[in-house]
Amino acid sequence: MGLDVEPPTPPDLTNRPLPADLDPAEEVDETTDLRREELEAALRDGAWSEAFREWAEYTDLAPEEYEAVRAAGLLEQLDFFWHPVAERVRYEVPTVPADVTADADRVAAELSDLARAVVETLAESYVDWSADGTDEWSEETFRDEPPED
Repeated sequence: MGLDVEPPTPPDLTNRPLPADLDPAEEVDETTDLRREELEAALRDGAWSEAFREWAEYTDLAPEEYEAVRAAGLLEQLDFFWHPVAERVRYEVPTVPADVTADADRVAAELSDLARAVVETLAESYVDWSADGTDEWSEETFRDEPPED
């Protein structure tokens, strides 16, 4: 189906509570570095637009559903963070209120697809994955200038 829309502004990842995905038993607290500022910079530098365009090409959301999602602020509520125990980027999708759409579960699945596309884009082009399969964050990962060829 797909949508013919421009990517909206990426979500603001600052001033967010700890994600529900983090287990307090894993010694995670409010001071844990979730790398949200770095992730937000990567989203602004193109990861969001790139992933959004890919998702929009294949989404099953109807234009009216997409507009309802936007109007409800659900795109801005998507959360991306570095999971310090799993050592990878994770996401959280907001709950879709029943008054936004008749099929909240399907819309939530579409938002999950968008978030997954963002994480994949970050992994492919914005996060430096080391050769041994572990996640490595380096100064190069979030540089201000595009890489030289």
